[in-house]
Amino acid sequence: LQICCKNNNIYKEFPIGSSLLDIYYGFNLNFPYQVVSAKVNNRSEGLNFKVYNNKDIEFLDVRDSSGMRTYVRSLCFVLFKAVSELFPEGKLFVEHPVSKGYFCNLRIGRPITLEDVTRIKQRMQEIIAENISYHRIECHTAEAVRVFSERGMNDKVRLLETSGSLYTYYYTLGDTVDYYYGNLLPSTGYIKLFDIVKYYDGLLLRIPNKENPDVLEEVVKQEKMLDVFKEYLNWSYIMGLNNAGDFNLACEEGHATDLINVAEALQEKKIAQIADTIFHRGENGDRVKLILISGPSSSGKTTFSKRLSIQLMTNGLKPFPISLDNYFVDREETPLDENGN
Repeated sequence: LQICCKNNNIYKEFPIGSSLLDIYYGFNLNFPYQVVSAKVNNRSEGLNFKVYNNKDIEFLDVRDSSGMRTYVRSLCFVLFKAVSELFPEGKLFVEHPVSKGYFCNLRIGRPITLEDVTRIKQRMQEIIAENISYHRIECHTAEAVRVFSERGMNDKVRLLETSGSLYTYYYTLGDTVDYYYGNLLPSTGYIKLFDIVKYYDGLLLRIPNKENPDVLEEVVKQEKMLDVFKEYLNWSYIMGLNNAGDFNLACEEGHATDLINVAEALQEKKIAQIADTIFHRGENGDRVKLILISGPSSSGKTTFSKRLSIQLMTNGLKPFPISLDNYFVDREETPLDENGN
C-alpha cells in the first residue's frame, strides 16, 4: 500500500496491515517531541492502528490538540488504575477541565489527605515506569456490557446499553478495564510529564503545556469557574443525570422535553438574578452604566443580551443592547494594513 505522509509530503510503500507506529519509523521523521497519535485521512487514530489501504497520514505530538487529548485520556487511565488498586471501593470521576488541568472527584468515604495524593502519584509513576501496553478490545456491545457489569461499573453499562451500537470497544491496561471515546497511547511509557495535587475537595490532574511540553501548565485559580461546574453537577445529580448513560435513558423514556424546560427555567432564573444585582447596585448609588458580554463565536452573546434586557426592564430599567455583529463589514471591505493583511 502507498502512504502519503502529510508531515513532509513524501510517498512510500509499506506492507498491507502495517501499524501507524511502523509507518512512522519508516518515514524517519524528526519530531522535537514524542509522536502520540496520527490523523489518517484526517481522522484521529492511535499508533497501534493498522492500515490496509492507501492513506494520507499526518503524525501528531502533544502540541496538537488531538495529540494532547490522546495523552490526557491515557493519563486518566493510569490515574484510574492507580486509584482502583489503592482504593478498591472508591469511585473516581474526572469531572471537567479547570485551572489548566482536570478536576477529579475521588469518593473514598472520607476526605482526601495529602498522604492519599502522594500514594496515588507514586503508584502512577510506577505504572508508567512499567511501560504497560494499552490494548483495544473490539467486541459485541452485549459482551462489553457484561465485562463492565461484572466489575460494578454501572455508568459504563448504561452508556453502552443506550448507545444504539451493535459493536463497540473498550480498553485494558493490565487487568484494569475502562471505556474511552477516543484513541490511547501505545503504552504508559509514552507519558513523560504529569502531576496530581490536592485541589479544594478533590484532585487536580496537571498536564503538559501545549506550546512547551517540557513543562506543566501553570495552575490558574478559577474559583468562580469551579463553583459553576459544581452547581452544574449538583443540578445533574438532582435530576438523576450523573453521566451520559443516564441522559440517554431519560431521553428514551420520554423526559427530554422536561429536561430542556428545567434547564431553560434555571437559566432564566439566573439571568433574573443578574438583573436584580445590577438594579440593586443602582439603589446603593453605584449605578451600572455599561454591561459587557464576552464569549466565543456563536456562543449566544446576542441572545443573552436580549434575555438580560427583558429582565432589566422588569426592574424598571431601559437597556439599549448593542451587538458588535452589526458593525462588521464584508471581507472584501475589511481595511488592510500596509502589508495587505
